[in-house]
Amino acid sequence: MLSDLDDPAALDPALTGAKAAWLAQARQAGLPVLPGVVVGVGHCRDYLQIGIDQLADHGSGRARMAITAAGLSDDLGRRLSDRVADFPAPLVVRSSSGLEGSGLWSGAFTSYLDIRPDELAKAVVGCYSSVFTQATVDRFAAAGVSPAKAAIAVLIQPALDPDFGGTARIVGDDVILVGVKGSPVPLVQG
Repeated sequence: MLSDLDDPAALDPALTGAKAAWLAQARQAGLPVLPGVVVGVGHCRDYLQIGIDQLADHGSGRARMAITAAGLSDDLGRRLSDRVADFPAPLVVRSSSGLEGSGLWSGAFTSYLDIRPDELAKAVVGCYSSVFTQATVDRFAAAGVSPAKAAIAVLIQPALDPDFGGTARIVGDDVILVGVKGSPVPLVQG
């Protein structure tokens, strides 16, 4: 399933992951959220199985390599390129999992910045393979959760070149804001 953030289906984190569903909710409520296209979680299942098959016998590196080697289907790649053709380059390609509704999974899955349209297919597959980084595999083991539960959707949006950026998080009744000059990328990458 491919959906726009404006589609009612995008509101369902079981189909689009938590991140995309939250942004769809904000956009549909009229907040200034960039347009986006979501590759639904249904597309990740075969990739997760490839990774799981490799993980047990060969480790996380082989799992990621096998997923990368599988590549994105030409059909999905074409449909996705058509859907984002009107977006200005560069693009942001972001993982979006239902697990990310919990703070335990914050930052677990990869997102890519400054992606050219011809790099889109590799970035989508890269989001899928990020389920099998060693740090994420260790997080799954500590949580007692199978990587098969990751259910990764992928959100594609135009990139911004901000003057200022930051993060916001809710703690109880408070909202904690952290701002930086320029892009917030260094802030969110630690």
